[in-house]
Amino acid sequence: MRYRFIDRVVSLELGDPAHIEVVKAFSAGDDALSGPAGPRRVPNSMILELLAMTGGHLVFRRFNATRLPLLLKVPEARFECSVRPGDALAARATLIGVSDVAADAAVAEARGEVLQGATLVAAGRLLYLCVRVPGIDLAVAGAAG
Repeated sequence: MRYRFIDRVVSLELGDPAHIEVVKAFSAGDDALSGPAGPRRVPNSMILELLAMTGGHLVFRRFNATRLPLLLKVPEARFECSVRPGDALAARATLIGVSDVAADAAVAEARGEVLQGATLVAAGRLLYLCVRVPGIDLAVAGAAG
């Protein structure tokens, strides 16, 4: 089974600053909900993964699908409340900056937040190492998923 952390992209702006908004609802039947938190609560690790995937999708699109963003570090993250399976979540990310570190690599920084309606669920700052993958057309590989 292939797991998707983004159900739908609501908006994507690649200008300056670049930002994205996506929606996600975790299903009550997800295997991820069989852990210690139980089936009535979405684990914070899944919320963090939603933040990471949202920012990663933004970075991937900002580089025109030429570099693969790999989560490098989460220097800041906070969780304000828990959510239940089935709750509609909105995740947003804004690209803060990009620094080239080599000819085929850069570090990108994004800020993100997850909301349930108007309630802040989580927020964080994420760093990605963005690399070219020789021999693979990332745009085609991304479209196949």
